[in-house]
Amino acid sequence: MPTVAPLDLEGHCVAAVFLGDVPHFALADGTIHRFDNGQKTAQANDGLLAAFHDAANDRLITGGEDGKVFSITAGGNVQELASAGKKWITSVTAGPQGAIAYASGKTAFVRFADGKTKEFAHPRSVEGLAFSPKGMRFGVARYNGATLHFPAAEGKPVELEWAGAHTGIAFSPDGAFLVTTMQENALHGWKLADGKHMRMSGYPGKVKSLSW
Repeated sequence: MPTVAPLDLEGHCVAAVFLGDVPHFALADGTIHRFDNGQKTAQANDGLLAAFHDAANDRLITGGEDGKVFSITAGGNVQELASAGKKWITSVTAGPQGAIAYASGKTAFVRFADGKTKEFAHPRSVEGLAFSPKGMRFGVARYNGATLHFPAAEGKPVELEWAGAHTGIAFSPDGAFLVTTMQENALHGWKLADGKHMRMSGYPGKVKSLSW
């Protein structure tokens, strides 16, 4: 029979994930709690704002008010990956070949596995980030649509327009579609091959998350 083990967490839980077979809970104060032969903790950000489960590398990526990006692995090892100075890190994600992306204000950053970092400026705040499952391409959710960047190559980004505040972003597993959550009670999508729109509305409340 399955059992339920209560875990007393004093604070808001930003993310709950399994790293290996160990449950981890990332709190807003930056502490990472894990239930591994007893309750154990590690300290990441000084004020945690964003977290992403990098399943391919079995780690948790976090960003926060201290302007830093951390990696946390199943053994409780905490490693600083990047810093934006005193700017808040409001969104993080992970992609292929050990790359990560993070956002602060109107700027998105991509850090490659070799430590090299590229910046991508936008006219409005970056609200969400996601890497495509195929190739080194990532998407940015922003006001009035989404932007696709190709950080490993030079060239102009692809702009996908739709009026409104777009707050989150996700690629389909085959990389053929891109969908954003919105400030209104709706999702919006694009078929990337031809840019055709997919309008999804009528939800009883604002969509907080989505999965394929």
